[in-house]
Amino acid sequence: MSVTTLDFEKFIAGTPQERKQFAEDLLSSFERTGFAKMTNHTFSTAQLQQLFHWGQSFFDQSLEAKNEIPNEVGPRPMRGYTPWRVEEVGKLHHDENIRILTDSKEHFDQGPTDDTEFPNKWPTTSNMSGFQPFMEAFYQQCNNVCLTLIHALEVAWGIEDGSLVARCSPSATDLRLTHYPEIAVDELQSGRNTRIAPHTDFGPITLLFQDSTGGLEIEDRTDATGSTFVPLPPTDTTEMIINVGDTLTRWTNGRIVGGMHQVTVPETMKGEKGLVIPSRMSMAYLFKAGRDTSVGPLPKFVSAEEPAIYPEITALEFQRWRNSIVYNLDKKEDGVRFSGSSAIKPTGGFRPMQTV
Repeated sequence: MSVTTLDFEKFIAGTPQERKQFAEDLLSSFERTGFAKMTNHTFSTAQLQQLFHWGQSFFDQSLEAKNEIPNEVGPRPMRGYTPWRVEEVGKLHHDENIRILTDSKEHFDQGPTDDTEFPNKWPTTSNMSGFQPFMEAFYQQCNNVCLTLIHALEVAWGIEDGSLVARCSPSATDLRLTHYPEIAVDELQSGRNTRIAPHTDFGPITLLFQDSTGGLEIEDRTDATGSTFVPLPPTDTTEMIINVGDTLTRWTNGRIVGGMHQVTVPETMKGEKGLVIPSRMSMAYLFKAGRDTSVGPLPKFVSAEEPAIYPEITALEFQRWRNSIVYNLDKKEDGVRFSGSSAIKPTGGFRPMQTV
């Protein structure tokens, strides 16, 4: 299964025909694989080196220092530091063999700079003084790229009023730095642990940069059983990967399926015994629709022949429901009860589904 590589420059500075071709190729790759790769994405090599430098600096801190800005586990956008093996995305899957997998990672999450509802948390030690300004600027640059890609989908679909881009403002996106500490191959091949279990992301699309360690795999849609994954190793650390998330699946009424992916043993180490997989670092810009925006199907994709298969629910309600599963919660918050595998009585008549 081949993932298309696109040249972003063709859309932002190309001829009308180049812009149209980029949009059509992006949509085609999303429909066919759930993924695309992109070059000339506006991020310089120096910026990406700095990104991984700051990520390494953050995770190299003592656990005590990282826990000074703890993420408060709950059905809300995440902020600050989440320790090793707290989040379990496998619980979102319908396959019990995946639901039992434990993720072996730690992460730092940030949101919009001006977010007063879910404010960011930043390290305060002197050696991390440049972390916040760099990450805030990087966040905004990612947001600009995502809005442009959503506009490209408008071009591909013939949407001329900017309504799809408008659904993604104001920003409600979560940026995540993830660190996968070194781990024995045998442990990941035990059937109980993984680096991150097979999952799809919550928003319309995600931008991903990864280091050179490897281990990222995507679902092979040429296999009708849906159980085969193929490696998507980094060509180099400047390559951007884009994947479809659940919101785009819902907006298109199931026409585009979210890109299922996992991180596991790198291809060159599979079948080996007694080896230790090096640590791995990635940055995921988990692009989101505006919090009050519906993630129900767009009218364009609904008809008498193809009625809506997803109910209306806001982007924030959807994220809260999904997070309640990831963190295995059973609690009340803001009038909504969350219970491990379901969200009960949120507005919009939402009912849980096993697959998105």
